[in-house]
Amino acid sequence: MKGDQIRKNYNRLKQDRSTLDGTLDLIGRFIMPLRSEFYDTTSGEHSVDWRTRDDYDSTASESVDTLASSIQGALTSMAMQWFELRMRNKELNNDIEVQRWLESCAEIMYQELQESNFDTEVSEFYLDLCGYGNAIIIEEATEDLANWDGLNFKAVPLDSSYFEEDHKGNIMNFYRCMSWTANQIYSKFGDNTPQEIKDKVGESSEKFDVIFCIYFRKDKKDADTSKKLSAKERPYGYKYVLAKCGTELGDGGYYEMPAFVSRWRRTPGSVWGYGPSHLALSDVLTLNELTADLLESLGKAIDPSTLTTQRNLLSDLDLGRGGLTVVRDVNDIVPFETRARFDVGELKIDRLQEAIRRTYRVDQLQLKDSPAMTATEAEIRYELMQRLLGPTLGRLKNDFLDPMLKRTFNILFRAGKLPEIPQVVIDSQSEMDIEYTGPLPRSQKTRRLHAVQQWVMSIAQLAEIKPEVMDIPDFDRIVHESAKLAGVPAMLVNDEKTVSKTRKVRAQQEARMAQMQQLKEGMAAAKDGSAAMKNAMEAENGQ
Repeated sequence: MKGDQIRKNYNRLKQDRSTLDGTLDLIGRFIMPLRSEFYDTTSGEHSVDWRTRDDYDSTASESVDTLASSIQGALTSMAMQWFELRMRNKELNNDIEVQRWLESCAEIMYQELQESNFDTEVSEFYLDLCGYGNAIIIEEATEDLANWDGLNFKAVPLDSSYFEEDHKGNIMNFYRCMSWTANQIYSKFGDNTPQEIKDKVGESSEKFDVIFCIYFRKDKKDADTSKKLSAKERPYGYKYVLAKCGTELGDGGYYEMPAFVSRWRRTPGSVWGYGPSHLALSDVLTLNELTADLLESLGKAIDPSTLTTQRNLLSDLDLGRGGLTVVRDVNDIVPFETRARFDVGELKIDRLQEAIRRTYRVDQLQLKDSPAMTATEAEIRYELMQRLLGPTLGRLKNDFLDPMLKRTFNILFRAGKLPEIPQVVIDSQSEMDIEYTGPLPRSQKTRRLHAVQQWVMSIAQLAEIKPEVMDIPDFDRIVHESAKLAGVPAMLVNDEKTVSKTRKVRAQQEARMAQMQQLKEGMAAAKDGSAAMKNAMEAENGQ
C-alpha cells in the first residue's frame, strides 16, 4: 500500500466515524474525564486537561473502573496463570508426553507475558472497553531476525485509531495517527526524515502528524509463518507516512495482525460497537445537571441573598467579613429563604445513581460487605458475571484473547523459546486450542468437579445395597478427569504405560505372594497330616 493511499484511507475512515465521535466525546467528558478530550489534539503536557471540567458526580467513573477491574480479575488475573493449551484431537490430550509439552509451552508463554507490560496495558484496554464500548491493543514485537527483545503491548487511544475488516470480520488494515516532534521523527527514521523536518531538529517543539498503518499483503497470504521471514516476505506490512503529504518514512512487516480490536456489543451496520456508557449516558447527563443545580441551591441556602427596602439602605450592602453597612432599621434586613426542596433533589439523585450502577452491573457484581468473601460467595459472584457478561466475555475471547495468545505462541516458537514439538503432534497435524483457567472459568470447572465427586460418593453408598453398581463408573477416567478439573499438573500424573506397568508388577507380586501362601498352607497341611498319621500309628502300636 502506497503512502498516499494510506493517507486517503485514514481521512476517509476518520470522516465516516465523525457521527460516533460526538457520542464518544460526551462519554469522555462526563464518564472518563481523565482519558483526554476526544476532539482536542494533545500537542504537549499543557494541552492535557487534568481537571474534571464540568463533571459534578463520579458515580459513572467509579462504576466503569469497578466493571473493568472485575473483568480483568476474572479473565486475566495477574495472580495466577489464566490459560492452558489443549490439542483439538482429544486422544492427544490423553498422552502424558503431549500434556507435559503443552503445559511447558503455556508456562513459558505466561512468564513472557508477566515479564512484559501486558498487565498494565490490558487494564487500560478493559477501561476503554467498559467506557467507550470499543478498545484497541497492539502487540508490538517486531521479531528482529538477530535479537529477541521480548513482548511489548500498547493500549492504543481510540480517538486516533481506525481499522478495516475483511469479509469474516477480522482486522485487515489498521491505522493510527500520532503527533511527533522533529526530534522523535529523526530518532526513529534517521536519514529517511524529510529535509524540512531535519531542519527543525533540536530547534522547534512543533509536532507533525504521522500515520502508522498495518496492512494485509494479498500476495503474501500463503507465506509459511512458522519459519523466519524477512520483513518484506511477511503477510502483514506496516508503514509510517506523514499525514500532511503521504511521504513514506519507514516500513516493515509482521507475521500476524498485531492489532486486536474488541467491542462490548457490535452495532449492526457498523464496525464499531457500543457499551454500558452509551446506555447510561442520558442518566449521567441528567444526574450531572441535577447535581449542579442542587449545589447551586445549596450555595444559596448556605449564603442566602439579603432583602431590604430601598429607603432603609443608607450605604452599599457589604456582607463580607468586617463589612460595614449603614441602615435606618436593622429589622428591615432579612435573608432571602429559597425554600428549595433538597429532599426531592436528593431522592432523584439517589435513583439516578442506582440506575447508573445497574447499567454497569455494579450492584450485581459486588456482594454484600463482609470481612472476607467465602468460597460460596465467590462462586456466586463468578456465576453472576458469567450470566450478565456472557456475550461480552465471548467477544473478548474471539476478538482479543484467542488471537493474542496464538500470536504469542507463534512469536516464541519462531524465537526458539519453546520446547521441541513431540513427533506424535507433528504426525497428527492436529490444531491447538486455548483453554482459559482464570477465576471465572475455574469456578465453572469447580462445579463440574463437585458434581463428579458427589456422583462417586452416591455410588459408594448404593454399592452397600447393590454391589453391582460399582461396574458402571470408569474410575480411571474419573481420576484423570478430576485431575484436569482440579488443575493438577500433568507431570504429577502417570501415563497409561506407567500405570499398566505398575499394575502388571503389582499383579505379579500378588500372584507370587498367593503362590507362596498356598505353598505355605500346603506345607502346613502336609506337616499336620504327617503328625496326625504318626500319632495314629503310635496309638495303634500302643494298643
